[in-house]
Amino acid sequence: MDTFIQIIETLTNYMSSMLTAVASICVAVIAYYALRTWKYQTRAEKHIQFMDGLTDTVHEYIQAMEAPIEVLKYIEIAIEAHSDVASLKHEDAKNAGVISYIVKDGKADQTQLNEYLDKVRPITSRMESLAVKGQVMGFKNYRQCYNACKMLTWSHGQIEAVAMIIGNAHLNWANETVQQALDDIMTVKSHSIRENLEKHNGIFLEFVKQNYQSLLA
Repeated sequence: MDTFIQIIETLTNYMSSMLTAVASICVAVIAYYALRTWKYQTRAEKHIQFMDGLTDTVHEYIQAMEAPIEVLKYIEIAIEAHSDVASLKHEDAKNAGVISYIVKDGKADQTQLNEYLDKVRPITSRMESLAVKGQVMGFKNYRQCYNACKMLTWSHGQIEAVAMIIGNAHLNWANETVQQALDDIMTVKSHSIRENLEKHNGIFLEFVKQNYQSLLA
């Protein structure tokens, strides 16, 4: 009888130890998955906050670019008018219309254009900073977003190049480098700027959509 009791006690102690061990393992597993879930939720929250901030900045940038684009459109019309006059006067010098515009009206338009570009500049810097920061956050297809942001800010740089040239009426117009600069600014068109912004904003938004779907799946 004593032996039987001892066996029962031994089995009870063994089962108790087993249950304690199993319970410890379960607690460890639950803690592991809880920690993993918490880390994922924290990472997802950071990703969502980042995308929200960058999306707001991109939208603000595109809206702010509207004013300099409109001034650029006006400059194109003014250059065309000067070119027509130069043609009627049989002025055959290369870029005669552009030169006539710069000499007569360029400085005033540069002042207005720079006023609007200055308002866009801090937004551009913020977008560039955020785009660089996002490279270390582990986003899916982040290169797509980074390149889109670079191409968006490129449009601002193009208009800045126009502003730089049109405000200088005392350049050596016969100089080959100056003539090349005039050729270059003639390729910067308001409709092309808008198309570039629309295209790369679409690419950016597709990146955001894909990552939101991945995070919320």
